[in-house]
Amino acid sequence: MVYKLLFLLVFMSPHYNAFYNLENIECPRWVPGTNQMMPQHMTLSPALELQNKMRCYCEVVKQKERECIDRNVPRNICVQRTNDWVANNFTLQGQAPAGPNDFVPLPTRNVIINVE
Repeated sequence: MVYKLLFLLVFMSPHYNAFYNLENIECPRWVPGTNQMMPQHMTLSPALELQNKMRCYCEVVKQKERECIDRNVPRNICVQRTNDWVANNFTLQGQAPAGPNDFVPLPTRNVIINVE
């Protein structure tokens, strides 16, 4: 009984890469506007970094998701892997993800209008 529980905990955890032999998704860093790889010591501006991540999502991450599904890995595992990549690469730094009930209250202002 205990072994079955441990088995379920290990294989139902988010470590799907090891169980299904899926490699981590690694994105190349392209020189903007080209197909050349950028040297390690170079950095990009935040706008170009965002463009690089979007290009990676379109060209690498979605392709890996299709390959994963084609290998007969359960679709939800492949989609979860993609969602994890998105969560790791497109969340705002230092901010928790916004929930459905989270909102920023709008500022209120008192305005005096003279009517004659």
